Amino acid sequence: MLKHRPFFFALTYSVLVIAFKLFIFYDGMQMTKIGMYSHIISLLVMTPFILLLVYLEKRAQGGQISGKLALQEGLIFMSVSILILSIFNYIFYEKELGAYIAEYIRVNAPKSILEEAAKKGKKITPAEIDIMVKGGIEDLSAFKDTTSKLFSMLVYGIFSSFVASIFFKGNANG
Repeated sequence: MLKHRPFFFALTYSVLVIAFKLFIFYDGMQMTKIGMYSHIISLLVMTPFILLLVYLEKRAQGGQISGKLALQEGLIFMSVSILILSIFNYIFYEKELGAYIAEYIRVNAPKSILEEAAKKGKKITPAEIDIMVKGGIEDLSAFKDTTSKLFSMLVYGIFSSFVASIFFKGNANG
């Protein structure tokens, strides 16, 4: 039987991450350092949630917790979080973020392409720039964006759960 605590922690974590990402986007900080690293920040915030969850479960078990139960708690948290955040990411990308990124590429890519060609000493035509920009925009997809974030959350969540299970395993006195 699944307990409620991992679901509550996952829901709380997910709501905080969603609020953080929406704040970054709607406050116009998407292309600042905090905006560019917002996914990494949200991953790092996952660790304290998992550690606190496993710690509270250990206390509820009378100061002892098996590594298997500790790992299970972290993995349930991670799975629910990934589900919620993947759904949010896909919908948000389709509704807002995809158009923003496409416009950013449309406006900024030509200058970047010209600068890169100049560094390499290449001549590039406006038609070639248009082809590169269109290709970059056509390559965008909510599925690719969501999958990349899902994969990093999966790897980091498993790692954090494993670390928490090792850290809190055993007796509280020793």
